[in-house]
Amino acid sequence: MAAILRLAVHHSDTLTEYGYGTPIFTATVPQLISVIATNRADEAQNFSIYTVPAGTAETPSEWGIINYNLPISPFNAYETFRFGLNPNDTIYVSGSPNISFFVQGITQ
Repeated sequence: MAAILRLAVHHSDTLTEYGYGTPIFTATVPQLISVIATNRADEAQNFSIYTVPAGTAETPSEWGIINYNLPISPFNAYETFRFGLNPNDTIYVSGSPNISFFVQGITQ
């Protein structure tokens, strides 16, 4: 029986730019994923979520941008649509400090 699993949690405390983000999850099997981003600050914060398919780390034109520099209001959350990852694909996050990320998914 397939179940939705918590796959990763990351609390950002420093500013990072798109392309220099933090890897928060690498798939080991095909999975259907979503990411929840929560703004812990009392002012709007921006963030990006992107995937780097296996073997394309040095080729930004092949990365999958899930969202780019999206503003999120104070103490609110944003959930991505569901997206697929293949083995060795990695999810990266970047943006303002005070964003928490929660990755959940189901094995395909």
